Amino acid sequence: MKKLLAVTLGMLTAIGGFVDIGDFVASSQAGSRFGMSLAWVLALGVLGICSYAEMAGRVTAISQRAVFDLVRERLGPRVALVNLGAAFLVTIITLGAEIGGVALALELATSIHYLLWVPIVGFVLWLVLWRLKFQTLERVFALLGLALIVFLVALVHLGTDWRGMWQQATHPVPADGEDWSTYGYFAVALFASALTPYEVFFFSSGGVEEKWGSGDLPIMRVNVLVGFPVGALLSLGIMATAATVFHPLRVQINSVGQAVLPIALGLGKIGLAGPPASTRCSWSASCSASWHCSPRSTRCS
Repeated sequence: MKKLLAVTLGMLTAIGGFVDIGDFVASSQAGSRFGMSLAWVLALGVLGICSYAEMAGRVTAISQRAVFDLVRERLGPRVALVNLGAAFLVTIITLGAEIGGVALALELATSIHYLLWVPIVGFVLWLVLWRLKFQTLERVFALLGLALIVFLVALVHLGTDWRGMWQQATHPVPADGEDWSTYGYFAVALFASALTPYEVFFFSSGGVEEKWGSGDLPIMRVNVLVGFPVGALLSLGIMATAATVFHPLRVQINSVGQAVLPIALGLGKIGLAGPPASTRCSWSASCSASWHCSPRSTRCS
């Protein structure tokens, strides 16, 4: 059981990286506009993040230090400051998007305007960061993030044309009425969402918190090879449901409410409980990027 729970660190960072609110909408938009022709980007992204995370985890397990510590030591304070500043900028943007995303998800669940949820979400976020233990955070929110499996279940109930999807996935070209520039824009957006900096910092700092050693390398690799592909699979499910429902009608997705419509069509209203629960995991993983600044904090242990 202990080894099984250890895998949740990889799942937490994977779901936070692949299925934050930005990727949630981007995957849906890509599916509605291009079908499954951008699925190759997710495959490429998961290969990239698995390779980098494995290297970062190996460095942590051998040196017992987080990646940012070594960047500062090996490349000097100036380069480290640029690295830190860029990471903070991306993290702040991501965190703002996640808070808004959770508020929008709660609006869907309660019909209360999302702006009223924003301060509440911010307060709960503060409590999570300062009061929850690291192990509780990684385990609870990783499992909550798996609620996005409702997209895969809905996909089965939507009467999906599997042969047509395979045809789209194996022919990576813009759909009729779309141009290569738009196709390239979505390809870059999807790839970038798979390689956000906070998830690797968090993965590395989490290894320090859990006191990884050379004997933990197998568990670390399981974290990488299970967690990140799970995130990619869930993101692929979001894209596929949009491709099934919206792409044949040439309908573009412009809001979270539209993005979760395939769940309601496939599973009914009860299926809509999945996105709000999983989005809580996304912003928790994103805000956990703060650990890359103080990877040896004892507050989380």
